[in-house]
This record gives sequence, C-alpha cells and structure tokens, in this order.
Amino acid sequence: MKALVYFVAGLIFFLSACAPRAFNFGWRVRELARAPGPDIALVDPSNKVLATVSTLTMRKFLLAHLRVTRVAGIHAALLLVDGNDPNAFADDPGARPIIAVNLALLELLENDEHEFAALIGHEAAHLARGHGASARTRTSTLNAIGAAVGMGMAAAGVPASGVISGLAVDLVDTAYNREQEREADALGVQYAIKAGYDPAGALRLQEKLLKSGRAPIPFLSSHPSGEERIKNLKAIIAAAQAPAEQGQASMAGDHRQSGAIAASVNE
Repeated sequence: MKALVYFVAGLIFFLSACAPRAFNFGWRVRELARAPGPDIALVDPSNKVLATVSTLTMRKFLLAHLRVTRVAGIHAALLLVDGNDPNAFADDPGARPIIAVNLALLELLENDEHEFAALIGHEAAHLARGHGASARTRTSTLNAIGAAVGMGMAAAGVPASGVISGLAVDLVDTAYNREQEREADALGVQYAIKAGYDPAGALRLQEKLLKSGRAPIPFLSSHPSGEERIKNLKAIIAAAQAPAEQGQASMAGDHRQSGAIAASVNE
C-alpha cells in the first residue's frame, strides 16, 4: 500500500552556493521516512501523483543526511523537490539551513547510500563555509562594479560596453564559484569518511552525472567540468585516505614487531 504525502512548499526560490534554483513542490524527507508502507506517492494539491519513492530509500537517505551533517556541525532540514534535471542545492534562508535534492537526481543515485553521503557532504560543506551568504554579497558587489565599468567604457566610446563589462563580471564570479565547489568537494569527502561512508561514492555520483549528459561548458560553468571534477576527487580521496592507510601500516608493523618479540621470548 502506498502512503500519500503532500507537498510542503510551493514555488520556493533559493540562492544557493551551487546556483539559484526554483521548484514547485517539496517534501520533508524526515516525514517521508516515517511512512508506514513500502512506497510513497508524492502528490500535488489536486491529488495528482507526481512521483513514487521507496520508503526504504528515504530512510537510507535520511540516515546519511543525519550522520554527515552531524560530522559537519550543520543542523539542516532535508527536502526532496520536483525537477527534471538532476540537481541539489543548499541555503540558509534564516530560520533553518536547507539541503534540497530533486527527484531527477534521486533517481540517478539509484539507492546508493554512499552517493547519498557524498551529495549531502558536498552541500553541507557549502553551508559550513557560508558559501551562499558570500555568493549573495559577492554578486551585489560585482554587479555594482560591473555597472560602473560599463558606464566608464560607454563614456570612452567602446561599442557594446554593457555586454563586455557584464561578461567580465560573470567570468570573475564564475572563477570564485568554481573554487567554492572544489572546497565543498574536499570537505564533503572528509565528512563522508568520518561518518563511516565510502568516499568512492563521490566518484560514482560524478560519473553518473557525466554519463547523463549534464555537461556544462567548463570555462563558464559555476561547477568544474565532469572530467576535471572526477580527476580532482580522485586526488582528494587519495589524500584523505592516506593518513588512515599509514596508520594501518603502522599498526601492522607494530603487530609484526610484537610477534617477533614474543617469538624471541619463547625461544
């Protein structure tokens, strides 16, 4: 039997560190995870079924969220929202931080709890570093600078000055956002590892996004390109796992030394 769960918000707009996104309907994952049946029908105000999700998937998703955000020191609500293009975003509108994942991305994750953890870790890192707030401040400042530059160029007789100055602002802003994305990737991997998840989930997630055809132009994108991001993630994961591997090697060496000492004592 399917449980019916109604939307919790209509047309809410967030300016996140990843990108501004709008959605029509959203559902609290904590409530979805409490549904009594094996499947949940997500319906709109007219009782039209928009999607069906597994209760077990929602529970695994919520568990990953709780474990990773606890490590990150973030107390955020987790929302599932509508959307046809895979996406996730985070913002702190004031009352409580929010992490939102849309239905298209949830379908792409295929019930992989380690990918859940990687995704939540990345968005939690945006919140922990205050990327959303800095993006709002930066955008306002750059727009003011861009307008001033545009007026100056127009006064000097430069054709299409508004387009040129606007493009320059976009490029500066994009470079800053790309650095935020890389920082969120690095912190997200650390959060996932500390929460007990396999960091390779981050690689699988990006590989799925790349294969899905969601490949923006690297130079103008606020996200690093798929190939670049996967390469960076491999380096991040290797660096994050190195201390643990060194510790295991040290423990193994200690065990061997202890064994040798014990053997010499018994001789």
